[in-house]
Amino acid sequence: MSDNAKVSVLVVDLADMSCFEAHAHSFTKEGCWIVSDRIDSLKQEIGLRLQGFDRLLPATVVAYGDNEVKVTFTAKRSEQGEKRREIRRPVWISAMVSSPENPYVYKLQIIDASRSGCRLEGEKVEWLPEKIEISIPGLDLPINGRVVWRGGKNAGVRLDWPFEPDTKPIDFTLDPEPEPADERPKPKRRISAFGS
Repeated sequence: MSDNAKVSVLVVDLADMSCFEAHAHSFTKEGCWIVSDRIDSLKQEIGLRLQGFDRLLPATVVAYGDNEVKVTFTAKRSEQGEKRREIRRPVWISAMVSSPENPYVYKLQIIDASRSGCRLEGEKVEWLPEKIEISIPGLDLPINGRVVWRGGKNAGVRLDWPFEPDTKPIDFTLDPEPEPADERPKPKRRISAFGS
């Protein structure tokens, strides 16, 4: 990929589950730059969905610029025992919650979120099975979760984000888009330094 090639990406802020479209450029194995007018809303840990990938690529914001951030793919993510120290941010996201174990789909609200979990609110939370899938607007991948507590109209969920496996090497070379079969490339005109 050329250093200036821009690629469309979906950015998911893991702190509050917000999603938006952006462009990424200057890819290396260590990271890239992301450009969007919504950059200033990003927290530290994000997921990127690149075109052609069916999972998220975990990334950490390491530098901010004008309408762009630099992210690294190599930053150490927090360990399991450190999750309780994460800040829960209030959100209001309508979510469709389902389970591979039963055919029902529940429309619930996510009322707070962090990278490792969220709180669901709604009339039917007591009917949720332990293993669930959460679908949120803007992200076409379901987020797996496990209900860890229930109380009243609320349920706490531990999230398992759909990240690329760490064992699979990521290839950042993008194939150029093939030209449509009915369009032939136009012959290049030679231009000389003498104007002909």
